[in-house]
Amino acid sequence: MDARGGSDGSFAGKLLLLAGLALACLAGCIWLGWRFYQASGGYPIWLVPFGNVSPVDLHVLKDLLLQPDRTQAAVFLFWMYAGPDLILPVALAGLGMLLLKRFAPGGTLFRRPITPANMRALVAVPLVYALADYVENGLSLAYFCIAQPPAWVMENAPVALPWIASFKMAFFSVTAILVMRFVILNRLGVTRPEARR
Repeated sequence: MDARGGSDGSFAGKLLLLAGLALACLAGCIWLGWRFYQASGGYPIWLVPFGNVSPVDLHVLKDLLLQPDRTQAAVFLFWMYAGPDLILPVALAGLGMLLLKRFAPGGTLFRRPITPANMRALVAVPLVYALADYVENGLSLAYFCIAQPPAWVMENAPVALPWIASFKMAFFSVTAILVMRFVILNRLGVTRPEARR
């Protein structure tokens, strides 16, 4: 076995672990989101994490969750944020960091070779995504899942949540694009195999 064999085995194990964890959490979010959709009378909750809602839409959702006959919907929403969506951001960020560390070294960025400073900046992109996702989750829990949230949450959450979600999705998209770029270029032989770690 060559010196890189162990490294490849370790990489494959981490990749399978993180990808499996992310898929399991995503499946959990989809299932809970569907159950919420049914229990809420058809509210499209999947629009919220993509930032495709207005403050008025979020006010409507908050009022809906306070209705006595929508208690089950509130429970599903709580467990979505406090369950799989609590693990999904770190799994996706870890997956992005793992792939960038594997395939970016030896590549180029804006027609310049990747430097250690470039690598630190690249790895920071999925970390920013995860941080924004957790801020969104925490604010969503405080706003939707507490009957009487603090005044500053009631006032600011409906305005802030769409912006935070859009910011999060922007960094997630950049991470996905970077990963695909470096993986494809590596498979095409553009990056130097000896530069990979």
